[in-house]
Amino acid sequence: MSTIAVQSKAYEQVLDITEDVGALAASMRDGVCHLFTQHTTCALTILTNEAGIAEDLLTVLHGLVPQATAYVHDAADHVRAHVLSALVGPSVSVPVRDGQLGLGRFQRIVLLEFEGPRARSIEVSGPWT
Repeated sequence: MSTIAVQSKAYEQVLDITEDVGALAASMRDGVCHLFTQHTTCALTILTNEAGIAEDLLTVLHGLVPQATAYVHDAADHVRAHVLSALVGPSVSVPVRDGQLGLGRFQRIVLLEFEGPRARSIEVSGPWT
């Protein structure tokens, strides 16, 4: 298992980690590379690399989970980050073949930061050689 360290620079941010994961995949056999973040206010997903998609995703997620003060959680100021993280999820799996990520032409692996700036870590497991 390996770890990727990520430092977000904004309260909400979409960080492309594809190159970092690809560097680890170079030492993997054929199989599945699994990524998992141990944080509850960020998430992992796969997005297209088209301009504006990160902003569009955040806009849609904000529409699903409004900023509110009527949450039951004792720290209502960050409930939205927890809910957004739970909706998107803490993990993603990507196939690996011949040390290369099996991503589509436009696919990128991203960390969605919902309560930064923060240092984040991503656990990476896979079929190491």
